[in-house]
Amino acid sequence: MNYLIDGKEIANNIRAERNRYGKTQEEIANQSGISLKTYIEYEKDASKVKAIVLYNIAMAIGCTIESFYLQKPSTKREV
Repeated sequence: MNYLIDGKEIANNIRAERNRYGKTQEEIANQSGISLKTYIEYEKDASKVKAIVLYNIAMAIGCTIESFYLQKPSTKREV
């Protein structure tokens, strides 16, 4: 598996996972404890996002953080 992807690919995977789970940007921002403006920026380029923020976003979406790094997103999180 290739784990070396850039911030734009991570951002695309974040957006894809959010859409897959049918959540809005506002829901994810609120549940992650970040502003909507910041979250929207993360969906454009996630190269400077701290790991803990990515973890919180993943938890808010309902997926695993690995989903953001894989070329083929969607690793559902077991609850």
